[in-house]
Amino acid sequence: MLENLLNRTGSWSRTGFDSDVVISTRIRLARSFPSLPFPHMLNEKDMHVLEALIKKFADSSSVKHNIIIAEISKLNEIDRRYLQERGLITIEMEHSPHSFALIDLDEKFAILINEEDHFRIHRIHPGFEIHQCLEEVEHIDEELNTFIPYAFSPQFGHLTSRPTNAGSGLKISLMLFLPTLTTINSLADIISFLKLKNIVMRGIIGQTMETIGSMYLLSNAVSIGRSEQEIEEQMEISTRFLIDEERKSREVYYSQHRKKIEDRTWRSWGILSYSRSISYPETIEHLSNLRLGILLSVIKNIDLQKINDLMINIQWSHLQRIMGIRFSSLAEADECRADYLRGHIQPREKAEE
Repeated sequence: MLENLLNRTGSWSRTGFDSDVVISTRIRLARSFPSLPFPHMLNEKDMHVLEALIKKFADSSSVKHNIIIAEISKLNEIDRRYLQERGLITIEMEHSPHSFALIDLDEKFAILINEEDHFRIHRIHPGFEIHQCLEEVEHIDEELNTFIPYAFSPQFGHLTSRPTNAGSGLKISLMLFLPTLTTINSLADIISFLKLKNIVMRGIIGQTMETIGSMYLLSNAVSIGRSEQEIEEQMEISTRFLIDEERKSREVYYSQHRKKIEDRTWRSWGILSYSRSISYPETIEHLSNLRLGILLSVIKNIDLQKINDLMINIQWSHLQRIMGIRFSSLAEADECRADYLRGHIQPREKAEE
């Protein structure tokens, strides 16, 4: 069954509402089992308890016919990385000897076991879909709670390994595409403004503002002391503000620098069309330039979903599975990535025929 999942195209790579700015929405609920130490202190007996509980849910819940349990440490390196690249497990789980995941085959949700908390229920949805995504995750949360009791305090709410994640245990994260705000250096003031509302924005590399492709992660900093509704409303307002700011700046910048944007777009098209070796970060930068070109109608014969799919498929493990080989070096991966891109990004003169 895992092979069926690994061979499917990720549903969250599709476009959704406001996908010109919001690439994806992710909802996560952190839950813990009472009377057991948190994951970093679990012994072998404790882990068997959690595994038995999640297997009971997998065998008896309403979603039992469409889920698999993946013991992460027993998967090979490529499959572990593949699941992480797809957003179904975290980097920490990829390298953990004791974690496993319950994954819906249609990727509607995943339950991560022994990540930072005993259970983390999460869902990734294309575009700007906070409310719908949250409803779907809450449905799974309620059913899981009928099989597994949660550690809960009347004073603090759900108890988690990090105090800031306690209370509702809710984390809402959105991946944003902000090329114009990045270009005109308008993000510093926005980030300071968001911090006052306990909203954090960072780049997609590490925990800093370092990023590639003008992509950023926006999320609530804490959940303790705030209801799910309060967090949802604040994230909706903050995201809508960023969408409006990016769209306004995009319109003004294009009207003033049309030739510059067209040059950047077609230069990237040419590099992706003809390169014989290209790294992952460079590819993301050029695909992001194409993405902006599509949004501004500089490019008219390719859509955003195509770009989203390429951004996923040029990753290390996805590319190895697609091409049916195992890379022996970064240089080989870069050459293979260029071959793959040339097959999907035609030279401009052919694309315009």
